[in-house]
Amino acid sequence: AGRVQCGMCLKLYSSNTAEYIMKAESEPELRRVPLEEVCMSILASGFSQNCMEFLSQAPQPPSIDSVRAAVEVLHQVGAVEADNERERLTSLGLHLAKLPVDVRIAKMMIFGVLFCTIEPVLTIAASLSSKSPFAEFFNDDGTAKAKQKQFMDPDSDFITYVNVWEAYSKATEKSSSAGRKFCKENYLNFVALREISDSRRQFLDLLCSIGFLDKSDAANLKRSAFNRHAKKYELVHAVCAAGFYPNIARLDQSPAMNISLWHNNERIYFHGKSVNASKKRFHSSDKWIVFHEKFGTTHRTSVATTAFVHPFVLCCFGGSVVVKHTERKVLVDGWIELSMAAQVGVFLRETRKQLDLLLQKVFEQSDKRQIQKMDDDMVEGIVAILSSECA
Repeated sequence: AGRVQCGMCLKLYSSNTAEYIMKAESEPELRRVPLEEVCMSILASGFSQNCMEFLSQAPQPPSIDSVRAAVEVLHQVGAVEADNERERLTSLGLHLAKLPVDVRIAKMMIFGVLFCTIEPVLTIAASLSSKSPFAEFFNDDGTAKAKQKQFMDPDSDFITYVNVWEAYSKATEKSSSAGRKFCKENYLNFVALREISDSRRQFLDLLCSIGFLDKSDAANLKRSAFNRHAKKYELVHAVCAAGFYPNIARLDQSPAMNISLWHNNERIYFHGKSVNASKKRFHSSDKWIVFHEKFGTTHRTSVATTAFVHPFVLCCFGGSVVVKHTERKVLVDGWIELSMAAQVGVFLRETRKQLDLLLQKVFEQSDKRQIQKMDDDMVEGIVAILSSECA
């Protein structure tokens, strides 16, 4: 650590804490971090077909629950299939294993290419992998919030990130110093935005390396064919839902405007920094929410980075779809209950089957030329469904 002579060590806690509470050494990383990337690396390298069995051989193995949770996440994302306690990567999983980022964010980026929303999705992915671009100023909090409000999308934290990046990117076209001045005037974190810029560039290179984009797309991303739906934010939210599923919540609003938020049967709350946290009422169509992550305290569980999605999105990108004809309902994944006519439900279920087949074909080929030859009618049809119904 750069020590060149004897010195003094100052510890900001008591000797009692040091002796009886603090651990002599930190917990091994396998025991304190999510294991999704580790499990994918095990399966991709062929070390084992059972992650639990392989990791149990570590000198200080992770808990059984943490390994099961990681494999379950990979299964939900569609990266892993299991058969008789043997696990293997799917075609999608083989691509995700090559992207050294959170598995959900990696899936979101791939779907961003497939549904031609790559630039805003890259910005969202980079923002979620970096520090917040919104700086905190305790001595001038009121002015900071007023300045930052101009970037806020009324319903989406995801699009708020896009708005910040686009404004900052435009400012930096003149010079780096102009970007720094822009951040200072608008109470934004210049260092965080530089980090987001670096992450965007790295993610773009990764997508090129696995064949979903090429250098010509990277050189002129705004005009790329894979960015032609960039301004259709309902589709951007659908891509986010595809990546982060099952991170979906249901918003219930009573006639007396009492609001509650539920993830399956768990009561959750908007985090205070979400654009949706301060709302007192919502539109009747504001029913289903996609969120990036969920975290808890001793008092409540909160969700951060949220946006509303249309029910059709959940049918197209969620779990199993069951149509209840007599009840005029569709059940997704056994707990997401959507009210709609049986004919619409059957149409969406069959569309979902065709979409799954199409995506499987693309993931198996994983070549930009083949991706461009994929069934444009199917993709544009889904775009039209989501665009018209979400408008």
